[in-house]
Amino acid sequence: MTSQELKEKLSEEDIRTLLTRDMGATIYYEDDDIWITETVCHHGKKAKLYYYKDSMSFHCYTECGQMDIFEVVMGFKGYEENEFQKSINWICIKLNIDNCEYGFGKQEQISDWEFIRNYKRKHKKNVAIEPLKPYDENVLRIFKKWFTLDWINEGISVETMKKFNIMYSTWQQKIIIPHYDINGQLIGIRGRSLIEEDIDLYGKYSPFKVGRKKFYNHALGQNLYGLNKNINAIQRKRKIMIVEAEKSVLQTDTMFGEDNFTVALCGSNLTSYQKGLILMLGVREVIIALDKQYETLDSEECKKWAKHIKDKIINPLSPYVVITVLWDTNDLLPYKASPTDCGKDTLLQLMDSKIYVDTSV
Repeated sequence: MTSQELKEKLSEEDIRTLLTRDMGATIYYEDDDIWITETVCHHGKKAKLYYYKDSMSFHCYTECGQMDIFEVVMGFKGYEENEFQKSINWICIKLNIDNCEYGFGKQEQISDWEFIRNYKRKHKKNVAIEPLKPYDENVLRIFKKWFTLDWINEGISVETMKKFNIMYSTWQQKIIIPHYDINGQLIGIRGRSLIEEDIDLYGKYSPFKVGRKKFYNHALGQNLYGLNKNINAIQRKRKIMIVEAEKSVLQTDTMFGEDNFTVALCGSNLTSYQKGLILMLGVREVIIALDKQYETLDSEECKKWAKHIKDKIINPLSPYVVITVLWDTNDLLPYKASPTDCGKDTLLQLMDSKIYVDTSV
């Protein structure tokens, strides 16, 4: 059994256990797509180690760059490049995996020497980001142009779904969401599961997979979903509203059509790449409309969420544009809802009472 096979057997709870119990990390933020912890990969204190559930990969945004769980362990334990086996053994011991059964035990040999020989520690600090490579759009022919009542009932019209090329996978029972870059090239395909068992196991959203190995995934932080369709409205109005999920972009398209100036981060963190895209558009105002991750305004949860938005989105953008935030001070939204989830009237009420962020102090 190879290290890759071990990695594939690790559950989300196993990764959580290794991080929190065995490496002492705190998960400061969690949603369907990511976790954010401090950078235990190099014993740092900043909450800049991101775990992406879709790809089971980590990214340290201070020093280490892209990693898998073995590389995180190597950094935490201070192992050298030629000590890769130690990270495997450490994981097996911590999770009580039978070392003999998996061929990773205390014996000197393991079954994936070729992988270890080719293994190189990745230091991606100051490395230029490679542009996303487009996929062949012919793959979309395997899906049906069916539109589920689930999304129609959530305020997304059939017209909007046709506009954004939303489709349906009959054999996986998933809503298919193609992702396009600013030039309209297909760069990824995400599926939104409708089966509760799959949602419990893998989360609502995941990269679409054909067969056992072919994933149509992409780095979500290297794009803004909906920008290819809404760029004209954004530049005409010189404002942009950033939301978390694709569904919110589709809801606002149903509400406002050609006047829609919304894009989705596909998460709750603004990457430097996304910041560059926004500033390139020449907007004057950025409206932050993330999900309501708090139940009451006076809670620690609310303060923590406000700090997250300030650190991850407001601070990077505030030197360049006016920042406003949709903040549910009148309890119009249920817990964890998007500002777009409760219809046009509710969204307009939130827009009317948006909070201007004074960044001059």
